[in-house]
Amino acid sequence: MVLLTTPFRSVVGAGSSRWVRRVLSLTTAAVCSCLAGNIRAQDNTLDVLDGETLYKGGWLATSSVGVRREEGLRNGNRSLSDPQDQRRIDSEVAVALHYGLRQDLQLTVVVPHVHKELTLRNPSGPDRLVGRGIGDIPLIAKWRFYRWDAPHKTLNVSALLGLELPTGQYRQRDRGIRLAPDLQPGSGSWDPMAGLAATYEPGRWRFNAAVLYKDNRQNSRDFRFGDEFLVELEVGNRFWLEPYPGPFMRLDLNVRHYYQGHGRQDGQVDHQNGHQRTTVGATFAFRPRPSLDFQLGAEAPVSQSVRGTQTEYDGSLFIAMGFRF
Repeated sequence: MVLLTTPFRSVVGAGSSRWVRRVLSLTTAAVCSCLAGNIRAQDNTLDVLDGETLYKGGWLATSSVGVRREEGLRNGNRSLSDPQDQRRIDSEVAVALHYGLRQDLQLTVVVPHVHKELTLRNPSGPDRLVGRGIGDIPLIAKWRFYRWDAPHKTLNVSALLGLELPTGQYRQRDRGIRLAPDLQPGSGSWDPMAGLAATYEPGRWRFNAAVLYKDNRQNSRDFRFGDEFLVELEVGNRFWLEPYPGPFMRLDLNVRHYYQGHGRQDGQVDHQNGHQRTTVGATFAFRPRPSLDFQLGAEAPVSQSVRGTQTEYDGSLFIAMGFRF
């Protein structure tokens, strides 16, 4: 992903004393974002990247707030020092509606509002660029093509097919400066996506695996982001479970791998664009009654490599709520 506009690029040597400051800043940013109230809309939306579907005629409305933070510079798999002391914070508020068209077919629409901010805190004084507004809206269909049940066990496997609509602005300027593509609220392109998800639940345990591929297309400015690929493995345990319709609490631990290829401008490879990273994360889920869900999650990178020179990913936090009717 392109994280630096041309006037702000810089490439020099590293420092490792930033970790305490990163954790504190990430936590503060998340709290402020939630009170004002990463992250990709489908990542933080409940009941999308799993094998289960809503019952026929069922509705699920969800809302989520996510924030992701990047600071410093990275080239390839090396951290660099940054004379401009750049910091990137992206926050997103997403509202989604899911509907069970059939027992095995769920339809989803997600409407995100994004705020993307790049701050330069160099000796000459802080400066910043901001892109904000409604983002691209994904439409997703989930078809559960396999289900297996046994006493206290169930397995659901689903295929996902979606299209991200170019509803977000992609020509925004901030104080006369045209924002880089990754700071724009939208991509300006029609981007199809496809994936698979499987969820196995024996007793109190929950095992989930998902893959999602997104084919990013070219917009009218002759720019296209590189295609994206996500793999997720997750294990969870309902450590507190009361008989139905009683409440439960569950803790999920996950590993995710993200990949995005080079972007292209006017057919030429953009070397400040593209990345791959592996993260670990945890999600706390609380369902006080069958119609109500709350989730709080976080993730941090264990490895990352970028194309060209970009700001370095520190981690993300999100909070989500769902209501079933």
